[in-house]
Amino acid sequence: MTGLPVSLLAVAGILLATAAIGSGVADALVPRGLAWREERLAWGFAAGLAILGGSVGLAFALHSTPGWLWFLLLSAIVGLPARLVRFRREAPAPPPSEGGRIAGILLAIVIVGIALYALRALTEPMWANDYVAIWGFKGKTFFAERHIPDRLFRWQALSFSHPEYPLGLPLLYAGIAFLLGRWDDHAMALLFPFLQVATLLLLYGWLRRRGADRTLALAAAVLLSQFEPLYRAFTTGMAEVPLSFGVLLLGTALSDRIERTDPGASRRLALAALVCAATKNEGLFFVAAAFLVAALSLFARKGFAARAAAILALPAALVVAAHRLIRGSLPLRDFDFTLLARPADLAPRIGQSLEAVVRGTPAAAWVGLAALAVLVAAGRATPAGSALLALAACGLAAYLFLPALAVEGPAWLVETAFFRTSAALAPMVAAGVAVRLAPVFGTRNTGQGTGEP
Repeated sequence: MTGLPVSLLAVAGILLATAAIGSGVADALVPRGLAWREERLAWGFAAGLAILGGSVGLAFALHSTPGWLWFLLLSAIVGLPARLVRFRREAPAPPPSEGGRIAGILLAIVIVGIALYALRALTEPMWANDYVAIWGFKGKTFFAERHIPDRLFRWQALSFSHPEYPLGLPLLYAGIAFLLGRWDDHAMALLFPFLQVATLLLLYGWLRRRGADRTLALAAAVLLSQFEPLYRAFTTGMAEVPLSFGVLLLGTALSDRIERTDPGASRRLALAALVCAATKNEGLFFVAAAFLVAALSLFARKGFAARAAAILALPAALVVAAHRLIRGSLPLRDFDFTLLARPADLAPRIGQSLEAVVRGTPAAAWVGLAALAVLVAAGRATPAGSALLALAACGLAAYLFLPALAVEGPAWLVETAFFRTSAALAPMVAAGVAVRLAPVFGTRNTGQGTGEP
């Protein structure tokens, strides 16, 4: 074999090696045992990707060339303390899987959804406008120049690349290229089906652990795997798919921390905050929204809010500080925040934003939203479901409001970004709705209450 097949096998090997290395870190994030198997795989992949991207930044900071040496070195640096605090005891095994033939059919549909997205993602090299102009452009520059050139943040001619955006995804692209030995933005698109699989594993595993039966958890995974607004060729290469994985990590860890399901919830929440902040600017918003949700929970009365602030704020502050050292302070050029001080000007623009969203939403989407509302109403209120849906609602509210601040006008931002960015909320919504439905369809032992301090 030559050409693309060989490159795909090489990238698959790199991603599997990344997941294997991350699994060592996952020993400190999730308990051992079958009940946590799918979540362990997802958190291990997230940890591995964070290490891979971080190894590029570390090598650049020390004026060296990234590669396997730096990747393995940072893996050892992170992995050693993880082994010292890893879970020693195995969590109780889950009951035998139920569902029979229906579960088998649902699993087959999930696999079809993964295969369809892989086909969309790998048919041609990554081509979306934001990939070419922002994420891929920066990653390819890092790989070609073996450092982060200052011109990316200073030259007016390169302002199209949004110098104010986080560097986590470009560093990850560069990391894959350094391990591969070349820049191949066709084979590197395989990262996105891997991210989809990790998201589905996290969704299914978390729902099963939190009481959903196998059929319900698989049904949620089916709907998400077939959610074309998120998993399509156009989003491949852009930040929405990675961010959707990040916010699901954040939401599930937040709900676990609120309910104190296990001692690893705080560590998972910290990693999720790091991933979100490094992926997109709104990742910082989701971290802040997570703190707000935590502060409004009942556990705020017991000192939980202060601990949640530290767990969420410290990783995000680390990302912000690193970016400030690399590129200085850069404004968000697409937005005019002076409108916040001019309510008379802002109010009509909010109306224009909402009008553009309503006008641009197709009829099929309204049917889907109506069905979603029915499912939400059919479920029962749970702390986990409330936390996830509240976090998703904060994100949707922000996406509805931001066009009012857009320099080019509300309609422009709605047309170019709203529907794409809001699609990244789908995994969180799927988890929140399904966990509310779990008591309706019958629950099993959730294994909660293991003594989070």
